[in-house]
Amino acid sequence: MIAGYHANMADGASERLSRLTMEHGLKPLAITVCFVLVALLWTFPLQHVIAYPFVFLFFGAIMGSAWFGGLVAGFIAVAFSSILIAYFFVPPLFSFSIAKESQSFVAAFIACAIAITAVSSSRKRAESAILQARDELEAKVQERTAELMRSNREIQESERQLRLLTEAIPQQIWRADAGGRIEHCNHHLRDYTGRKMADLARESFFQVLHPEDSPLYLQGWQAALTTGGRFEVEARVCGADGIYRWFLVRSIPQRSEDGKIARWYGIHIDIEEQHRAQQNLILAQDDLSRLSRTMSMAEMAASIAHELNQPLTAVVTHAYACREWLQGKPANIEKASATAEKIVQESTRAGVVVSRVRALFRKEAQVRELTSMNRLIQEMARLMRDEAIRRDVFIRLELANDLPQLEMDPVQIQQVILNLAMNGMDAMMQVARPRELIIQTKKYSDGGILIAVKDHGSGIASEIAARMFEPFFSTKPQGTGMGLAICRSIIEAHDGRLWAENSVRGGAILQFTLRAQS
Repeated sequence: MIAGYHANMADGASERLSRLTMEHGLKPLAITVCFVLVALLWTFPLQHVIAYPFVFLFFGAIMGSAWFGGLVAGFIAVAFSSILIAYFFVPPLFSFSIAKESQSFVAAFIACAIAITAVSSSRKRAESAILQARDELEAKVQERTAELMRSNREIQESERQLRLLTEAIPQQIWRADAGGRIEHCNHHLRDYTGRKMADLARESFFQVLHPEDSPLYLQGWQAALTTGGRFEVEARVCGADGIYRWFLVRSIPQRSEDGKIARWYGIHIDIEEQHRAQQNLILAQDDLSRLSRTMSMAEMAASIAHELNQPLTAVVTHAYACREWLQGKPANIEKASATAEKIVQESTRAGVVVSRVRALFRKEAQVRELTSMNRLIQEMARLMRDEAIRRDVFIRLELANDLPQLEMDPVQIQQVILNLAMNGMDAMMQVARPRELIIQTKKYSDGGILIAVKDHGSGIASEIAARMFEPFFSTKPQGTGMGLAICRSIIEAHDGRLWAENSVRGGAILQFTLRAQS
């Protein structure tokens, strides 16, 4: 294969060499010899009739050689003519030497011959270039004419195919010129309206629109014509039976190569069924809204009952304790006063919890305060100390240092942590001691905080995990099923996320994130 390649290269080089030899060697030489010999042969008989005929004859030979053979042939003719003139016609005759008095004559002849060669060859090249350019121009004109005719045929065929396509598509289609005047409607549109093309052409087309929809339609159509953008509107179109149906009307411009709008194409899409379904959906949404408000009232009542359970229980407990201190002999006024203060605190907290739950359900303006999460958890741990002692649960805090302060509703977030902690203590009631509840904080991505509440209970069953955040779902006999649902609502209102998972060491981990407000 390589040998064949080299052989082909050698053959090509040999062919190019032969062509160059013929073009620039043999052909110019043959033309020059022909013209110079003719001039020489005519010079001998004419020199007895006129003086110095060789000058004109050899000039003619040089000019003819340069004209037909090119610059190379012209220079060869100059050389041959100079030699022959010096030998046959310039003294001393039949010698290549030139007499001193004839040297200027021969030099002038050679100079004029070279000039004639340059002028003749350049004129020939210019004429050849003009002829070639004319031939190329004629060929290009014929080619462009053929392309134009082919393009016209293709455009005509495309228009015919497009017309057939608009008739075949099972949609109502129309076409308008650049000024928005209707030119064509396919048979689907004509059959629906029961009108002929003459009755739908130009502005007559808009008479099939419902009187209430016509102004909006025309306003949008004029805006599209002005801006050259898309046109889309919903309007009722009158059918042949006189009944109006809703259609989605869309139109787009077709532009020429220079970017100008050539025509418009529009389509009518029947949306009567969708429009009826939309109306039915609106009615259904109204019914659902009323039902939702009713359910929200029930959910809010259950939520308030759930959230009030802990502070009211604390109030009752402290009230009993206060009565015992006062009934003592003698009465312990100092402890009774401290217990009464706790009753006031719990009552106040109950009122705040109720107002925040109502704000959560009513989507009222949210309270946001720059709060330290660690301090909030420490305060909550003090509130839970008595309950933890009663349940024999040890609360361990693992709080990361240098946590950023975040904007939050401290009452709601503290209520979330309290709910998760109480659920964790409930989960450990059936396990052997020691019972430990871990509340952990650490930095989270984007300047946020992760809060985790870990217990050592039996964990979360898979069937419970899928529903544990649903409202009114509870595994406790006396539970309302609103605790975790409220917690998730609060965290999501703070742009956070709450989720649960089982710990590899046993028990469950409920954790949520709070992010810094941008």
